[in-house]
Amino acid sequence: MEVYSRAKGFASTLAVLLLTVSAVALLVGLSGYVLALEPSEREASLKIVELALAFGAVSLSVLVPLRRYFIVDIVDALLVVSVFWLLAPLFSAALYSYTIGMPLLDALFESMSGFTGTGLTVVDRPEALPRVVLFWRALTQWIGELGVVVFSGVFLPFLHRTIRSVYAVERGARLAPTVISTTRRLFTIYVAYTILGALLFTLSGMEPLDSLMHSMTAIATGGMSSRSESLGYWFWTGRGFVAFSAVVVMVIGSLNFMDLYNLTLGRLREFARSVEVRGFAALLAVFLALLGVSAIATNSQQSFWTWSFHLVSGFTTTGFSLTPVREHPDAVKVVITLSMVVGGATFSTSGGIKIKRAAIMVRSVLWEMGRVLIPKPAVVVRRVGGEVIRDEELVAVLSYVSLYALTLVSVSVLLHLSLISSGLAGYSYVDSLFEAASALSCVGLSTGITSSATPAVAKALLMASMYLGRIEFLPLYVLVGEYYKRKVTL
Repeated sequence: MEVYSRAKGFASTLAVLLLTVSAVALLVGLSGYVLALEPSEREASLKIVELALAFGAVSLSVLVPLRRYFIVDIVDALLVVSVFWLLAPLFSAALYSYTIGMPLLDALFESMSGFTGTGLTVVDRPEALPRVVLFWRALTQWIGELGVVVFSGVFLPFLHRTIRSVYAVERGARLAPTVISTTRRLFTIYVAYTILGALLFTLSGMEPLDSLMHSMTAIATGGMSSRSESLGYWFWTGRGFVAFSAVVVMVIGSLNFMDLYNLTLGRLREFARSVEVRGFAALLAVFLALLGVSAIATNSQQSFWTWSFHLVSGFTTTGFSLTPVREHPDAVKVVITLSMVVGGATFSTSGGIKIKRAAIMVRSVLWEMGRVLIPKPAVVVRRVGGEVIRDEELVAVLSYVSLYALTLVSVSVLLHLSLISSGLAGYSYVDSLFEAASALSCVGLSTGITSSATPAVAKALLMASMYLGRIEFLPLYVLVGEYYKRKVTL
């Protein structure tokens, strides 16, 4: 009986999240239909409406009879998140296939890249797509990186019991005592900075819709662009302010929402004291210094600022670019890869192992080195930014970083071998490592490996990396946890 009730709660929670996605798609389709100026735009919008209504009806048919059931067990919440991040891209893949006839594998890749906030794309000419589809593409990143559960909390607050456990897994930290009040504050901050970004991009010379879409993907640290040249389309045509605008919004998006909350309220002292704000500044300085050395060593000082932009784009895990990354020296690619591996702050829209984990990992090495000279009876209190780090948290950080590193090496090697076996021998292992890190940290910068012509095996590897990177290996934790749970029970 308990298992039956848990299954109902599982289905009910998934239905709430998918209903939210369907409702958003419906609004996009209706808006596109009303504002469409061309028959192709109107046709694409109508197809989005049809698909959204169909999926919404299915979600409601599950939710209505099961609305009184919800999950409370953390394992169930982990499973919901793991499954949802497969179902949401499947919905979007159906949308791409139905509206523009995109091949299913490419549609799934684009959708996974969108909802995970990665930004790697197999669309060779996005400017050729209907604008309503481009807007949906940007919206998947905007929604996916904040978290669908946050949007559910804002627009479906009466179902707060259903999403409470999912929020604990998906986002964890709170800005207010309750989940619903937290989701509202998160949403308000997110929208406010999105509007700020849209204004900056408009001042940079973009058209209003392009400004909005780029602001959405910048604050979400997603990086999908409406042009195949990314921001280079505007930057190299005399609109250089676009790079500054992007840097501002990308950095904001990579910061911890608690720090953003303090910044928004004018609590500058608390903002400046944040270990992740200081860590971001310190690491950025180190990475820029390494780029400077590379520029001098290769006599490429004129490329330093372009490299620097790509560094910020990689470090914030956004993925905007000004020039093809493949043209960069391997040393520069390695530095940007390191920045992508670290990523932005915890409780933000960015990916990677996160600055706080990196700080704990570095401190753990220093702690171990210091133990040699510390008397055994002494009690050492580990602190990072004033926060006490318990043994359990230290072990969790080290295990996560180890799992990330193992996955990165494995995927990069398999990706490189798949390219060679497909006859694409023009890419070095550094290129494959860069691409794998970009997928696993949900960045979107590419050395040219990702395109519509990418082998199916390579696309599958990159999709798996995006999925695991976005939900931080949750399925693996669930499987291993269940294994040991049964072993102990037996």
